[in-house]
Amino acid sequence: MSKLTETTAWVHQRVSERLVNEAERVFPFETGGVLMGYWAKEYTEVVITHAIGPGADAQHSPNGFVPDYTFQETEIERVYHESDRLSTYLGDWHTHPLASCHPSFKDKRTLHRIAMFSDARCPVPLMLILGGGKDRDWFLQIWKYRSSIFPAWLVGCAVEPANAILHSSS
Repeated sequence: MSKLTETTAWVHQRVSERLVNEAERVFPFETGGVLMGYWAKEYTEVVITHAIGPGADAQHSPNGFVPDYTFQETEIERVYHESDRLSTYLGDWHTHPLASCHPSFKDKRTLHRIAMFSDARCPVPLMLILGGGKDRDWFLQIWKYRSSIFPAWLVGCAVEPANAILHSSS
C-alpha cells in the first residue's frame, strides 16, 4: 500500500461558488460533475481551475445522480482546448445533501474505476464532495485516490484527504 502523502488542492473562489450554487439549485437532491485543472507538483499539489456541472439532461435523486455524459465530454474538450491543454480531467465532484463529506463505498469504487480506466488518463483521480446544505453551511472536502493492498471489490480503494485552499484572487 502506498504511504499517505500530504496533498494541497488550490480551488479558485469562482469554482467553489459554482459548486455551492449548483448544490443549492437541486437541493435536496444530489448533483455533481467533473473537476479540471492541473498538478503543480506531481500528485502532491493540484490547482482546480474548473468545475463542470451535471448538464441539462442529468438525473438527480436524493441518493445519487447520473450526469449528462454528452454535455460533460463536450465541456471537457472545450476547457482543455481553451486552456491550451493545461487544464485536464482531474476527477469528479458531487454533493451529499444534509450529510458528511466522507466518501461512500460507491464513491471509492468510482475513484478506483477512474484510476483503472486508461482513456481517462487520470491515474490519481480526485473526488470533491460537498456536504451539508439547507439550514447549514456547505462543507467541501477533496479526496485523492491511492492504491491499496486490499482488493477493489472489498474497499473500493484507499483515499486520503487533500488540504483544500480556497483562493479568491484572479
